[in-house]
Amino acid sequence: MVTKRLFLAISACFLALAGCGAEEEYGVNPFLEDQGNQGKQDTQYMNPDGIEVEVDLEGDVDAPDFRKGDAPAVLGQFALTYLRKRGEFYLESLAEDATSKTRVEWRVDGNWITADEAKSLSGDKLTHFRIRGVNAVLLHSAASGVNEGKQFLAKVPKRPFSIMTDAGDKCADPDSHMSLSQSIYWYMWNPKKSGCPADLSQDLLVTVSKMLPNEKITYPEYDQLVADGRITVVVLFGLIGDDMKETDTGFRGLEEMASWLKDDDFSEVTAPVGRRFSKQIGNVTYEIDLYSPKEFSGLSDYAHKGNFTKAIKEHEIVVYDGHSMLGASDFWATVEYPEFYQIFLYGGCLGYEYYIAPILKSKSGWEKLDLVSSVVEVSVGANEFAGPFLAKLEWALTHNYNVSWRDMLLAIRKRVGDSTFGASGVRENCFSPAGSLCVPEQPEDPEAELLRFESTESQAIPDNDQAGITSSIEVLETGTAATVTLELDISHTYPGDLRIVLSHAGKDATIWDNAGGEGTGIQQSMLVLPFEGTEMSGTWELKIVDTWDQDSGKLNSWAVSFTR
Repeated sequence: MVTKRLFLAISACFLALAGCGAEEEYGVNPFLEDQGNQGKQDTQYMNPDGIEVEVDLEGDVDAPDFRKGDAPAVLGQFALTYLRKRGEFYLESLAEDATSKTRVEWRVDGNWITADEAKSLSGDKLTHFRIRGVNAVLLHSAASGVNEGKQFLAKVPKRPFSIMTDAGDKCADPDSHMSLSQSIYWYMWNPKKSGCPADLSQDLLVTVSKMLPNEKITYPEYDQLVADGRITVVVLFGLIGDDMKETDTGFRGLEEMASWLKDDDFSEVTAPVGRRFSKQIGNVTYEIDLYSPKEFSGLSDYAHKGNFTKAIKEHEIVVYDGHSMLGASDFWATVEYPEFYQIFLYGGCLGYEYYIAPILKSKSGWEKLDLVSSVVEVSVGANEFAGPFLAKLEWALTHNYNVSWRDMLLAIRKRVGDSTFGASGVRENCFSPAGSLCVPEQPEDPEAELLRFESTESQAIPDNDQAGITSSIEVLETGTAATVTLELDISHTYPGDLRIVLSHAGKDATIWDNAGGEGTGIQQSMLVLPFEGTEMSGTWELKIVDTWDQDSGKLNSWAVSFTR
């Protein structure tokens, strides 16, 4: 199985005990806007501002012996809140790791041992712990200059299981939607609050243990989405207020989305649940189901969990906008998931912290899953993040699928206004408009010969010049290519400016067409499917055009590889 772990960032909201939603009108219909990749004039201030890393957490525990095993994850949750309130550092939730036998370790007699090994020890030996390999998102200045070994501090309670008794409300921020208690103190935790006794806190050490690979331009797995000639979408408009009224944001959001789809020539057809809108785009049927709060009100609506289950089982793209239940709902973990590829857009508050883990576990890994979520409380409704995504997807169907994940996030950020939404699980996606990004390290047939030809001649790419540059590789080897792999090493401060075409024997393949945005360049390989079965010998030509001004770069090297 391919391992995939990525988070690029998306949006913000208010959190009730159950979650988030927005009380606002939605504005312009994104389905009627130009969704083309229009260059930096539209997106120069809209680029995601974050990176994802792995961190280790290390600190002390003062707790009853029978609670020692739970203490590391509980303290991690306090750290999650402390860092999140700083506005730049977001830990993945540790609730799923409360019983981890390997990620949690204890320092005993100068040595680190696993939690599983520590179970047989007396509690007085378990006073210092660490949790290894916790995913974290760093935004804005927190993402600058980060490398392995960089350390941060997070204030957490010395005695996490008695903080309510020790501090009362002195170390907790009030919340109009919930009453303070020991069980949710971690969510309201604020050791910087005036009057909070300093001696109740300790510094938890947060060390960056792994820098995840630099972002490469990847795409939704469009080939899998359209393999059966249909794209199926469901948008679950949860109840945002307290009463089942037609004026609730959930109902109003559904009506707004329905009007957008009708204006974009979608037809309303009979639906088994909710309302269904359908549009034929080329040979693909684009089908969008809308569930109102009456069909499913949120992650505590057991009466309509069957509708929730149906939504998960039958749709390729699932959009949820509703309450998050502080991560306590078991809905995402207790329904049946299909084997086909799915994209989830989670709009409840702190989706990255709360619900990536159960969805990922239910899908058995990232191979058939991409997941968009927010790292903060979301203040926008489903239409603000799902609208641009679904409109951009429609544009991709008629433009050779030339919409990358970065383009999707930029469209959402432009609508939402910040970069706190992101996509997890997309780093190792295979699809690209020109072929596959998943290049085998060696031919599947051990008898097959891998032939590689490279150009190391560096060329500056002229800024905003339609003439661009051309580089050639002469291949003298004869024979039919079973596979053709293109390797690119291009430095550029805005890859979204570039258009790249590979040509050979009278055939052209567009490799890159203004995909992505700001970055450091393009360093990746791809199988170029249009050239499979082509005669290898002759001139292979790479043309690169910079289509916008202000940013520049150079071609460092490129290569073509063949298997016979």
